[in-house]
Amino acid sequence: MVNAYFKPKTAEEAARLLATEKDAVLLAGGTYLLTSQFAKMPMAAIAVSGLLPAAIERHDERVIIGAGATFQALAEARSLPKALRDAALAMTDRNIRNRATVGGNIGADKSCASLVPFFLVAEARYSRVGALAVGAAEWQALAAEERGIAAAVEFAAPAARRFAFSRFARTSCDVAVLTCAASAAFEAGAARGLRIAMGGLGPHARRFPELERLFEGAALPGKAAIEAAAAPLLAPVADARGGAEFKRARAAALLADVLADLANPDAGATPEARS
Repeated sequence: MVNAYFKPKTAEEAARLLATEKDAVLLAGGTYLLTSQFAKMPMAAIAVSGLLPAAIERHDERVIIGAGATFQALAEARSLPKALRDAALAMTDRNIRNRATVGGNIGADKSCASLVPFFLVAEARYSRVGALAVGAAEWQALAAEERGIAAAVEFAAPAARRFAFSRFARTSCDVAVLTCAASAAFEAGAARGLRIAMGGLGPHARRFPELERLFEGAALPGKAAIEAAAAPLLAPVADARGGAEFKRARAAALLADVLADLANPDAGATPEARS
């Protein structure tokens, strides 16, 4: 329930309102806060649409994405790694992709947030309005009142590093039950600097160093071996999207699919790099 509505003229003014107003929330595309689950929650909505950068830039190996960029803009950005574009397309409804923003996905930090697993394995940093930049994992560890407003995302995408992303959903147009992203460089077929993040297993998407250690420094095994090794390390929380045992089995299979994609030399490459 929106009890108050503010339309600041600058991002700095929005940040001040966020810090001082009771029940303050940020309203960008509105695809999250204007859902039925918030119908009875008191909110002082602070409109930030148009106040945050929306550009998508690539400078050699560095990628900078404004928090105001929409999912559809990500999906159409040919300079981005394919895995990030796939993550944006995980929001299957184009009407929603035209409204949903990068900053909104980061701020909501939902269990199955489409973009967060990619940003975690890319070790992205979030610049903030009037505050120091923080890493994606560090952002998640902050209390809500400490986060402030994410202004942009920056990460490295060197040619030697591969990325992969996938999700599991009950139907093609449904919200994700599970998400998974992975990243690594490969030397003589062995995965180096392997990073794995998954969503849907707990309150938020997170890195899984226990899974990374299983496969670091070696050639990735077949899917069956990955599933068998990973499943015992997964401790999913049962919820409306699935029971714990179901999620454990599906998450292990999803991880196997993502790592198989990562082993592909074209994983995460831009279309230009493959042409």
